[in-house]
Amino acid sequence: MTRYTSRSIFLHWLSGGLLAFLLVTGTFVLSDIPNTVEKLGSLKIHMILGIVATLVSVVRIFVIIKSPKPEVLLMSPLRAKLMHANHIAIYAVILAVGVSGLMLAQSASLGQMIFFGVEKELYSSFHDFGVGVVHGLLTKVLLFLVVMHIVGVVSYTLSHQSNIIKRMWF
Repeated sequence: MTRYTSRSIFLHWLSGGLLAFLLVTGTFVLSDIPNTVEKLGSLKIHMILGIVATLVSVVRIFVIIKSPKPEVLLMSPLRAKLMHANHIAIYAVILAVGVSGLMLAQSASLGQMIFFGVEKELYSSFHDFGVGVVHGLLTKVLLFLVVMHIVGVVSYTLSHQSNIIKRMWF
């Protein structure tokens, strides 16, 4: 088999799209909006998509474990270990970001305000919560890991003159 299963490919790109949207909007948009009532609509979208991305990633992990793998790429043992470690780290950090996001929402009463209409004042900064700092830090780690994943794909493609993106495309 030269490529991943259609289910794995679909989940990869769905997860990638959701994560890209969440990382970009969370890092460059939400973090710059003051914590006022006007921010709640954007936080609602971010929270819903964050939950979806976390659940898609959990499903994806199970699909990866159960699905047949494509043929092994030719690479040095060190590069193979780094690639494997990067993939595991990406999944672990995605789950940690999801859990820290849920913990932050609970700590700051965001779920009650956004989904149940409880009227409370928003905290001036989500960094007032340790879990808010952790959530922000984990998103930067995830961004780094994703960039390293893309760099690895591009560098392998260039050095082996082989379009390995076909393995993860329909």
